[in-house]
Amino acid sequence: MREHSAETITSLFFTMSRNLKRKLDLKNPLFQMPLAHTETLRLIGEKHQVAMKEVAGFLAITPPSATALVNHLVKSGYVQRISDKNDRRTVHLQLTKTGQTMMQKSLTEHCKIFIKLLKKLNAKEQLQLLNILKKITN
Repeated sequence: MREHSAETITSLFFTMSRNLKRKLDLKNPLFQMPLAHTETLRLIGEKHQVAMKEVAGFLAITPPSATALVNHLVKSGYVQRISDKNDRRTVHLQLTKTGQTMMQKSLTEHCKIFIKLLKKLNAKEQLQLLNILKKITN
């Protein structure tokens, strides 16, 4: 890849990100939550129970940063800590009913926005985008 192509792609990626943020209803509490919090709820919701070190690894942050983030989610009533029956040093994280509701609403609202954006692409382009995103994330 030529260097200017990487610069163009980088620039377009950041432009797309800014445009996406503009389309979000920032008054909606679902979009006022930091992305790291939303992603943590999604991780816990998908796995049903995770350890703190999994959150840190998933977000690529330090364990103390993960603890601070999770403390905020616990105080907000979205996450609960469950002690491991076999090892008291191990704590698992689980979504509360409020956390499950918040995660589902957030996912639904984000999907609505992406559906509107994807309407600009035909079916073939959407499939190409999907394949490209999968390739990049793997």
